[in-house]
Amino acid sequence: MPCHNRSFDLPRVLIAYEKQEGDLPFEVVAIDDGSNDDTLDVLRSFRPTRFSLRVERLPKSRGPAAARNLGISLAKAPLLLFVGDDILPTPRLVREHWKAHQVYPDQKIAILGRVAWSPEIPINFVMKHIDGVGAQQFSYFYLKDKHEYDFRHFYTANISVKRSFLEQCTPWFDTSFPYAAFEDAELAFRLSRRGLKIFYLADLVGYHYHYYTIWGFTARQYNVGKSAWLFIKKHPVVAVKLLRAVHKRSLLSAFLQRKKRTVLESLQQLEESLLYLASFCEWTPCPFADALFLATLDYFYFKGVCDAVFAANAPLALRARKAYIRLELQPSIERFIQFVPVYDRNILIQQMEALK
Repeated sequence: MPCHNRSFDLPRVLIAYEKQEGDLPFEVVAIDDGSNDDTLDVLRSFRPTRFSLRVERLPKSRGPAAARNLGISLAKAPLLLFVGDDILPTPRLVREHWKAHQVYPDQKIAILGRVAWSPEIPINFVMKHIDGVGAQQFSYFYLKDKHEYDFRHFYTANISVKRSFLEQCTPWFDTSFPYAAFEDAELAFRLSRRGLKIFYLADLVGYHYHYYTIWGFTARQYNVGKSAWLFIKKHPVVAVKLLRAVHKRSLLSAFLQRKKRTVLESLQQLEESLLYLASFCEWTPCPFADALFLATLDYFYFKGVCDAVFAANAPLALRARKAYIRLELQPSIERFIQFVPVYDRNILIQQMEALK
């Protein structure tokens, strides 16, 4: 369990492991990834009775990949369960992961559990979207119980693997991924070449104790886009699965356009207005909210890709973002705009006109 600046939430997570049912022994290996709050003190002061707790610290934050690698090297068990520091395990989670591996003894089989929003936090429409039809963080909305899925579903918020198989693939998590984005899928892609199979069991639930707004999640999507391009550079074949057709057309358009003038200011203004409009739907039902959220979050994912490909705000990156807005974002805005107050509607129309 990588931990970073989570001192407020960690006590309830650790207490949830104290409440695990049965007498199966297990160890929690918690790695403080260079936190600058009281995370380390919270971990070291906790006195479990149900499980063993191993706490180590990285002196400087290096991202979840480095923290997990350290955790793997310290763990003693033959079965490894990867979780997040914002995941509250249900009382049977550890035992059921262990039982699942008795049912599926093949060393190449990983068991994926479900992640759902914690009932202890309010759920807005953005959170319902990203956990539903949008599936921007997890694809559980589309997954079927007891089915097999590919490397993209190696979600280290709730997945277990056999140590003997993991040790066949080194290095483990690639530490060149700085964010919690695609570092787990990249490892799974390399493991898939050795025969990795991911089986999904919907009853193995961990509750996600993490509140999102449209502003916070678009920032996450931007970093995910940058990580996607890093993944593609390492393994070009995954571009088929990580980039949609509209992404490819927009990137191509950036190379074909002859204009030298950049449109940074106009893009920034449009992005701010777009986030303002999307935030209007966080708690207010709207018929086109899912379409708007989908287009908005995908745009910021694509923005991350562009800045990783061309360098942040380079002319080609700006032209690619402009092309994406024309091809994908504008139709969604036009469907939504009838629900926008007249003043905001006129501002948005003017900003889109400025990009032509």
